[in-house]
Amino acid sequence: MKHIYGRYAAMYHFTYMSIGALTPMIGQYLKQIGFSGTQIGTITATGTAVAIFASAFWGGQYSRSLKKHEILIFLCGAAALVSLLLSGIHAYGLFLLVFGLMYFFQAPIMSLSDAFTVESGQGFGGLRAWGAVGFALGTFLTGIFVESLGLSMIFPIYSGSYLMAVLMILWIRKGEGVSRQRSHNEAGSLRGYLEVFKVKPLRRLILCAFFWGGTNVANNTYFSFLYMDGGGTIAGVGTAMLLMVGSEFPFMAWCERLSRRLTMEKLTAISLGISVVRFFIFGLGVPWWMLLVLSFSQGAVNGILLIELVRYAAKLAPAGIRSLAISTYYIIGSNLSTICCQFFGGILLDHFGAKGVYLFFSLFNLMGLILYFLFGLFRPQKTA
Repeated sequence: MKHIYGRYAAMYHFTYMSIGALTPMIGQYLKQIGFSGTQIGTITATGTAVAIFASAFWGGQYSRSLKKHEILIFLCGAAALVSLLLSGIHAYGLFLLVFGLMYFFQAPIMSLSDAFTVESGQGFGGLRAWGAVGFALGTFLTGIFVESLGLSMIFPIYSGSYLMAVLMILWIRKGEGVSRQRSHNEAGSLRGYLEVFKVKPLRRLILCAFFWGGTNVANNTYFSFLYMDGGGTIAGVGTAMLLMVGSEFPFMAWCERLSRRLTMEKLTAISLGISVVRFFIFGLGVPWWMLLVLSFSQGAVNGILLIELVRYAAKLAPAGIRSLAISTYYIIGSNLSTICCQFFGGILLDHFGAKGVYLFFSLFNLMGLILYFLFGLFRPQKTA
């Protein structure tokens, strides 16, 4: 129904608005309070390391639960409250600990929101596009606020957005009337995760995703360094991210139509290729204005892959383990990959600057593209 669809769109908008407020500016905030590039990379990588365990744990809880709404409400609320502690912490060890705690609640929200939406029967591509709008708005508004009020503003904006997401999920629950019931044939979490890895094409797809997902997330951390090295300003980072993330919306909205025309498998291959070229050009050290000109390329990459890889994983997975397949994709294709990209990105930032980080991202994506073709994943695959 239309009113329920709008509530799902609002949920995506506010959950991703939180991420848009935090991730593009967290590197600059950590630098401002005296942390080195290696420490920045370690903090962000450690948060993502926690996300691996958290996604597996909460994915299992979600798959068995009769109360899907309540799990998402709890995770959003807990992430919002813990984040408020970070603005008062300047000691590296304590910041690392609390940041990891925040990620324990934040990390599963994306994968569970996707599973929640796929299970609802709503149009996933169109709804996920509102996440791109939220991310872009969060980045843009945060850029304005930090220019006048300081970088510590990222935390209250992050927290407030997640609390708004809580209200949206409560609104969805009210509209649906009853708590969603799990499927009777849904596997237990441990057995379900083992079943995911038994599906050979799915296992291969997740491996390919490993070489893309981390660069997508790490770009949010390191883009500000690249932009400012190219002559841009801290306020301009918000505008650049607005254009980049905003470009994802039309591609997400039209993704399913493009997929029907080209096939899901070929569309994914094209986007992976664009990602390789995009980061290679960034690694050449282009000026800030060229980064703005190339901002649309993010839509052609993230706007497609963030939809198609989830849909591809759901297509390859048997019906009883689809939510766990999506969680596994996020654990390996996003979280584990992000650990590598954030950690090595921090080291490369110290030794080779932002250009070195983005050349590494390009080579990392290239490996995923090569494997995608070697595994034959560009050919149409049968539904499980």
